[in-house]
Formats: sequence, C-alpha cells, structure tokens
Amino acid sequence: MSTKRIYLSPSNQNRNTYATGGTNEMAQCDKIAAATAKALKRCGFEVMVAKSGTLMQTRCPESDKFGADIHMPIHTNAFNGKYTGGTRVFCLNSNGRKAAEAVKNALGAISPGKDDSVSYKTDLYEINVPRALTVYVECEFHDTVTGSNWIRNNTNAIAEAICKGLCNYYGITYKSASSSGTTSPAQTSKPTTSKPSTSAFKPYLVKITSSNGVNIRKGAGTNYPVCGSIAKGGAYTIVAEKSGTGAKLWGKLKSGAGWIALDYTAKIK
Repeated sequence: MSTKRIYLSPSNQNRNTYATGGTNEMAQCDKIAAATAKALKRCGFEVMVAKSGTLMQTRCPESDKFGADIHMPIHTNAFNGKYTGGTRVFCLNSNGRKAAEAVKNALGAISPGKDDSVSYKTDLYEINVPRALTVYVECEFHDTVTGSNWIRNNTNAIAEAICKGLCNYYGITYKSASSSGTTSPAQTSKPTTSKPSTSAFKPYLVKITSSNGVNIRKGAGTNYPVCGSIAKGGAYTIVAEKSGTGAKLWGKLKSGAGWIALDYTAKIK
C-alpha cells in the first residue's frame, strides 16, 4: 500500500475561549495537531499541518496540492457551558463514514462525554471543498470545566487516539512512542537484581470512570496520604501495579505524582 497523506487543519478560532486555563480553541488545536502529526509520522504517514491562523481558503488548495488522502480539520466544541458532550466527527456522506467512525471510536474511548457520534455535514467549507476525503474532528466540548480541563491536560492522548483511528481505518499497525525503536531498553540493558515481572511490565493507558474522580496517594493503599486528585474522564499512563489496602489493585502514574486505585478506571486498548 502506498504511503497515505494526511493534511491537518487545526482551528483558527482564537476567540472561542475555554472554560479554564485562560486559553482558546486555536491555541489548543495547534498543540493537538502538532502532537498528531508526530504520532502519524511515527506510524508511516506523510503529514502536512496548516500554518497557525491561516484561512480555510488557503488551506484547502494547499491540501489539494499536497495530494492529501484525508483532509482533517481539528476543532473543539461548545454549546451552553453545561454540556460535556464527547467526541463528534463529521463527514460529507457515506463515503467518509468508515474513516469517521474509526476516529470517533478511538477518541471517544477516552473523552469524558458520553454522546460520541458521527454525522453528515453538507454546509461546512472544509468538508465540501477539498478533493480529499474530509474527516472533521471535534475533540470534546471546551466550554465546560470538565471538557476544558480534559482537553488541556490530554494533548498527547488525544493525538495518539486520532492516530490510532487512522491506523485502524487504513489497516496500518499502530506504533506507540515507546515501541517506535528497533529494540526496547529492557532488551538491550543488562539483567538487574530487580524482579523479572517489574522489568517486563508494559505501561498502559487508563480512563478514570468514577463520577467523583480518584485520589492520588503517595503509595499503593488508602493507608498512604492523599497528594492530589484526578477528575473523571482523563487518560493516564500506568507504569507499575501493586496490591494494597482499599482497592483490588493500585497503579503508579507515569508522571510520578503517585498511585491511584485501578478499581475506578477502565483500561484503554
């Protein structure tokens, strides 16, 4: 199969302010697009990212000249400030539905809102004009505290999910950042005196499912002091597991912030 080309068109709407963080849609979508490009290139795609703030009338011809297979606008959504609605993906018609569903399924698995959907849109410039198939992504709702915090704190997770969706659509093997090398550190380093199970542990992503979020503790158990908390819906990398008081299993956060009870999470494939 020939190398697939993806044109990323992050939102230029800098007046769409977020509920938290003093930021806006354009600033965050620029970050998501940059991270998505990095992930896609790692998986073998050719990628072009529109220059920040440029107009659609410039981007669509640029996408055509690039020879894009998929033209992907990346936006975040808004409604009434009270609705965290999940992932929305738009396409022109049934020709784009399979690709749109693939991205929606991957991104919807980690976004906090529940109403993920794919729908046809015939009134959007960037869906009608490009020669390429358009997959128009709305990454959660930024006008709620939950949605805004999740988008701002999960740039890389959002990007990796979009990449996974496109890999699934094209039947391309997804390569995570940790697996992109020819050998892993565990394969090249000398054996140590630590337990084999520790060195063989494979980090994985979890989504917080408890409506009240989860506490971060300094150790694996409720007998350790609380040192922070995580709201429902966020995606976090677990780098170690351990049994402890108060939960069936505890997971260590990659950030080093501490441990969380895995009973209140769902593993993301």
